[in-house]
Amino acid sequence: MLETQDLHVTLGRREILRGLDFTASPGTVTAIIGPNGSGKTTLLRALTGEVPYRGRVNLNGHDIARTPGPRLAGFRAVLAQETHVAFPFTAAEIVRLGLEAGIGAHDPTLPERLLTEVDLPGYGPRPYHDLSGGEQARVQLARVLAQARQPVTPSGPGWLMLDEPVASLDIAHQLLVMRLAQRFARAGGGVIMVLHDLNLTAMVADRVLLMAGGRLAAQGAPAEVLADTVLQTAFGCAIRANTAPAEGPWVLPQSVLTGA
Repeated sequence: MLETQDLHVTLGRREILRGLDFTASPGTVTAIIGPNGSGKTTLLRALTGEVPYRGRVNLNGHDIARTPGPRLAGFRAVLAQETHVAFPFTAAEIVRLGLEAGIGAHDPTLPERLLTEVDLPGYGPRPYHDLSGGEQARVQLARVLAQARQPVTPSGPGWLMLDEPVASLDIAHQLLVMRLAQRFARAGGGVIMVLHDLNLTAMVADRVLLMAGGRLAAQGAPAEVLADTVLQTAFGCAIRANTAPAEGPWVLPQSVLTGA
């Protein structure tokens, strides 16, 4: 279980998060949505202990402010919005970094298998910096999956914390990432991810946190949060849920993720 109490974050002189209280359960996918600058990434960074905060964040019963990083790494893996790699690693070497950070037996075949799962079969020997942006993003996802290779660990449920994991991906690979997130949750792990795509949020999330102005504007099931008036107030524009446009072509993914 993830629990936050009265969570505040101040960066410089600006208060970014203002008194957040919520919980997230293993076995579910929790999506954090909201307009630019609403505090989504800062919230995820607070949950992973990357920024100082006031209040309390407990993960699997551990106060993350008092728990050593290596111990946290044993049951939670983090995918940042951007990951800069300075050294000339291959794709397989990047994935092995996650393997080293996690717990459990080191399976030497796992990096190549995970690269295949993210639709990069045979990419292990390829230089990371020669890959496209979308391919690099999927290599980083494979690294995170290598670290969190056990949805349920000796320390409790494993957690994936993903910041905009589909930002640089085409629609097919966006759906692939959503299926992998759902699979991890079904196996008993917890998933918390920042998303901008409200359609993907509606398709995959069990619970939605809607941020606005550093506060939780709404939280609950997708049907409760992804409602016209709630979204319009948070995003400041006209939004219609469950309503087709009056004219013009429009496209929505049709994959039924729960059956994948």
